[in-house]
Amino acid sequence: MQQPILIGVDGGGSRCRVRARFADGTPIGEAEGGSANIFSDLDLALHNILSVTREALAQGGLGEEDLGRCHAGLGLAGANIPSLAEELASRPLPFARRAIETDAVVACRGAHADADGAIAILGTGTAYVRRTGKNFTSIGGWGFALSDQGGGGYLGRAALVAALLAHDGIGPASELIRLVLDRFDGDAARLVEFGGEARPVDFGGFAPLVMDGADDGDPVAMAIVAEGLFHVVAALTRLLALGAPSIVLLGGLAARYRPRLPATLQPYIGEARGDALDGALALAATLADGKRP
Repeated sequence: MQQPILIGVDGGGSRCRVRARFADGTPIGEAEGGSANIFSDLDLALHNILSVTREALAQGGLGEEDLGRCHAGLGLAGANIPSLAEELASRPLPFARRAIETDAVVACRGAHADADGAIAILGTGTAYVRRTGKNFTSIGGWGFALSDQGGGGYLGRAALVAALLAHDGIGPASELIRLVLDRFDGDAARLVEFGGEARPVDFGGFAPLVMDGADDGDPVAMAIVAEGLFHVVAALTRLLALGAPSIVLLGGLAARYRPRLPATLQPYIGEARGDALDGALALAATLADGKRP
């Protein structure tokens, strides 16, 4: 009898990662692809999940016929919205079983293994989770339109807004403004067209310019980062108020925000014991065991 395959999926706004292994722990493969944010685009997320899963399986010499013995732990951005999670659950997928949590919850599972603690995802978006035993309390992560303060999409959009204000002679000019406008050959109309079609990950492409500008003393960039930092600090403070013994910072902006945190928070910043894919695999293992987390 063939043993089950465990699939761990970490699907965020910028990328989808998949790690596959057999139930006995033997590695199969790991792959990465495009966004798997079901809030932004459910169909695209499903396409990327399956595409990257197939790639991970192929690394171990497995193929399409093996999808039916896969038990998938899906950690996906947007899964905290019940209507989206329900729609995803109703969509046909070729896996034997699946369980769905947010990408932040599986990240917390992986970061602290079986111990209590909290995580802050500081990537294209932002989300925060506190774990106590088997219970998870989430903060933020409500999507780009109304949440994700301090994330890469938030910073990038703020830079584009500042560029338009400077172009119109309302806001201050700076090196950051010049770099942003140069991306559009100085054409404000092209910038607006981009903004009308851009997804969070597209706005997030400008976040490195903002962070680099703040490091170099650019006043516009410093103001944008300061506002983002305000929201990050508020969320971390809330996690500590909920009793979190330590907080692990995750995501592409974690290293950029960490040295900017106030001294009062620094002692509570811990190191991860595992990653989000470890957490997603732990979720998948509960399915193979016939249990639910």
